[in-house]
Amino acid sequence: MLYLGTTFLYGAHFFKDVQFAKTYKQPLLALTVLSHVVYLGLLTSLEGYKISYSTVNLMTMVALTLTITYLFIEFTTKSDKTGFFVIAFASGAQLISSIMTTQIPNTGIEKFTGIGMGVHLIAAIFGFSAIAIAGLYSILYLLLFRQIQQNRFELLFQRLPNLEVLEKLTMHAVAFGFLFLSITLFAGIMEQQASGLAIGLFEPKLVTLVIIWLLYGTSIFIKPIIGWDIKHMAYLFIFLFVFITLLIVLMTFLSPTFHKLTL
Repeated sequence: MLYLGTTFLYGAHFFKDVQFAKTYKQPLLALTVLSHVVYLGLLTSLEGYKISYSTVNLMTMVALTLTITYLFIEFTTKSDKTGFFVIAFASGAQLISSIMTTQIPNTGIEKFTGIGMGVHLIAAIFGFSAIAIAGLYSILYLLLFRQIQQNRFELLFQRLPNLEVLEKLTMHAVAFGFLFLSITLFAGIMEQQASGLAIGLFEPKLVTLVIIWLLYGTSIFIKPIIGWDIKHMAYLFIFLFVFITLLIVLMTFLSPTFHKLTL
């Protein structure tokens, strides 16, 4: 309900410029994040409840990390005009989790233990959230660019930040994504050494993660070094967003574990 209420306020401000929504949308967003953290804390404090690799857990963590990542971007860039699109995506993920919570018993599929594994998992989900935000901002950038190109000054032109600000927002999200993916890889290596388990170098999910990490790391330096504009980079960010979303959905329903581990 908090996610849906926050989405409504951001939408009311974006589409109708309602002043009430403008005043209270950010406090409600902060309350939503705080309530979600408390909610997860209460769940994990219950004996027998396990944070596990399941659709319920994965979707609620995506919603939380997506919202937190957006909150950081909003505070660092001082731009709140894109919140509706990001929070609506997060609300959809949380809605899936909330509905499935009542239908799927908590079986504790692959319970995660250890600080290293916890950091690895949380950083990976934060990384996905940053990729999602970069993809959404890239879509908005291209839509706004096309409207300007066609001299159509409609709602998106009136409400969205200008192209320069959207570019800044996109690159902030990319920087966050690269940071969290780096932490994911580093924590995974540390946990692997501490546990004595091994992941094959050519394990598909590991190879995919490394490729995406390299693409994001490279994209940070492409523009200042070779002058490749954000319009071309936007297609890459949208592709990665769609690809990772589909990958996570397939992993959630088809794969019982993150990686194939061997002693």
